[in-house]
Amino acid sequence: MMVRRVTLLGAAAFGAIMTVTVAVAPLAAQSKSAKAIATPSPVLVGGWSGTATVPLPDSVIVVPVLYTFTQIGTTIAGQAMVPGQGSGPISNVVLTGKQVRFRVTAPEGKLLEHDGRFGADGNIEGMVSMDKQPIAKFKISPRKDSKSTPKK
Repeated sequence: MMVRRVTLLGAAAFGAIMTVTVAVAPLAAQSKSAKAIATPSPVLVGGWSGTATVPLPDSVIVVPVLYTFTQIGTTIAGQAMVPGQGSGPISNVVLTGKQVRFRVTAPEGKLLEHDGRFGADGNIEGMVSMDKQPIAKFKISPRKDSKSTPKK
C-alpha cells in the first residue's frame, strides 16, 4: 500500500487549502478486490427440484426429488421429499464456495449424505452416499414455483 500526500482546495467560499494523507492501494490490488466482489456466493435458500439417478445391476431408476432449504440466523436446514415415498429433514448443511454438503434423514431413519457443486447454470449436481457408499447421482434446479426461489 502506498501513501500519497494530496493537496485539496476545499470550501471555496473560505479559500481553505487542506493537505490530506491518503492510503492508496496499487492498481493490481484494486482489480483483485473488484473481481472478488463481482462473483457472489451461490444462494442455496429456497426451493429446489430435480432427480436422483440410482444405478441398479440391470437397470437405472430415476426418482424425482424436492428440497426446500431455509435459514434461521446462520444455520441452514430444510426438508427433502420424494413424492409418493415420504419426506425427511435436511441437516448438517455446509456451503463452501460452490460446494454444498448436507444430510437428509430418510423416513426409515437412514442418513443420506449429499455432496454437490453449483454449476455455471445455477444447478447443483453431485453424489448421494449411504454408509459412506455412493448410491445415486443427484441434480437439482431452483424451483420456479417456490416463494423463496434461489437466485442464480
